[in-house]
Parts: sequence; structure tokens; C-alpha cells
Amino acid sequence: MTETDVPTNMTGLTAIEQVVQQIVAGFDGEAAFMARHLDTGEEIGHRPERVMPTASTIKLIVLAEVFRQAEEEIISLDESLPIAADDRRGGSGILKDLSPDLLLPVRDHCTLMIALSDNTATATLVRLVGRERVLASAREWGMTDTTSGFRVPEGGGARDYGASTPRDLVHLLAFIAEDAIISPSACAAMRDILLTQQYHEQIARYLPYSQYEREGYVPHGEIVVRSKSGFMNDTTGGVRVDAGIVDVRDGPRFAIALMTEGSPDRGFGPEHPGAILNGQLARLVFDHWAGPRAAG
Repeated sequence: MTETDVPTNMTGLTAIEQVVQQIVAGFDGEAAFMARHLDTGEEIGHRPERVMPTASTIKLIVLAEVFRQAEEEIISLDESLPIAADDRRGGSGILKDLSPDLLLPVRDHCTLMIALSDNTATATLVRLVGRERVLASAREWGMTDTTSGFRVPEGGGARDYGASTPRDLVHLLAFIAEDAIISPSACAAMRDILLTQQYHEQIARYLPYSQYEREGYVPHGEIVVRSKSGFMNDTTGGVRVDAGIVDVRDGPRFAIALMTEGSPDRGFGPEHPGAILNGQLARLVFDHWAGPRAAG
């Protein structure tokens, strides 16, 4: 659908807001999102203040806290970090399948937490920096609606693991994109790690982007996506979330957070309705700001 396909009965909304309303209306759960153009400050969104489950996207605040403590020399990114028995978690990641005696530096745990959404690496890092300290820093950074227990208690739901709003997530990502948190070198290092994510069925789903167009931390494509996705289920349905920074060469830069919950589809396949919706919304924002030149 293009902006010219919008019906005229949605008065009071801009063309892109009308398309958003139509796309979201076709989704079988709840959805919220926000995008901010990092050059102009323009914002596009749908219920950006709505508190939603984050799934693994909450790991963004763990990443930021690790780099905050490293900057203040409370911890070292190069120190080897043992994995405690209680750190080993199921779900996404690879460490659960490797030797329990494996020692990796803090920096590598950060990469595994983002690249593969490794739950064991996440638990190890949270133990290192402290859950309450992670949440306190998030509040200090202006993420007033963000909470997390970093695990789901018996009888609990997705919000127990993590909850936030699209606005909170975009707020943090904009800080990271603009070197406005901790230090410019810490922001650059976090952006490098966000480049390693392997799950691209949401923000990047319909963008002309390939995660393989890079050497190390140097991207070569026209479009670069640095992001952290999340997916899980609870009794209310499936959850799909993705939040990241999109760079268009010689074009716009924007931060975007897309959140869905309550889909009856509890599967984990790439064709999940929440992933498709988030991909559609990301492409809509991309086309709005990048224009036909970069549409691919």
C-alpha cells in the first residue's frame, strides 16, 4: 500500500498515520511503535506510550549498563567471566549447549547477548552488574516506564521478564546513536555490537538490507540496521518486538521500536503475524523518510 491508496474517511490524520491505522487494524493482537528521525526530530508512532512486553529487547538496557560500569572502571570488558550454575538458561542462545567451564570475556558475553539473544550470557551479565543497578540506570536515562525481572516466575507472564514503551526504547537508542550516553567511545562500541544481531525478520524484513554486507564492524551496504529483537509467548499470546537504529547512506538515520503482543499465533517461525506487522511498519517508516531513491 502506498500513501495514494489511503481512503478519505480517516479525517484528521496525516497520510502516513492513516496507512499505519489500516495496517495495525489488520493485526490479530495489540501493537505499538515509535520512530524518530535523528536529523529532524520528526516522530511517527502508534500508541508510543503504551507499556508492552519487551521479550529479549530488554537486553538493550543490560548492554548499556555493562558499558556504563566499564567506563567507570567498576568492571572490565576484557575480564573473563565464569558462568554460574544459576546463569544457565534455556531458550535462545548457544552457551547452554557448551561446556559449563567455558570462560569468556565480558565483551563476548555482550556480543552473544545481542547477536544470538543468548539467555545464559544475559543472566551472567545481569549477575555481574546487578539487576537493580540496571533498572536504576534505565530510570536515570529517562526510561521511566521500563521494568524487568529478567526471568519469568512460575505462573508469571511476558511482562515479568521485561516491559517498556516504544518511546522509552527509542529514547535509549537515540542516545546510543548520537553519542549522548556514557561516552562517544562507549556508544560506538555498543553500535558495533548491535550490528551483530542475527535475527532480522522484523525491522529489516522488507528493507533492502543484508546482514552479511560487512567486514567485522564495517558495513558495506547502502542500508545498515543495528538492532535487538525479542520473541516469546505467554498465556495472552505471542510477543514480537524489535528496536534499532537504521542508517541510510547519504540519507536519513532513525531510531525505531516496534512492539506487539496477544497474537493467537504462539509459534516461533519467521512468518509470525507480529513479525510481519513490525516489518510492514518499519518499511512504511523507511519509505516515508528515505523515499523512492532508497526503496530498493
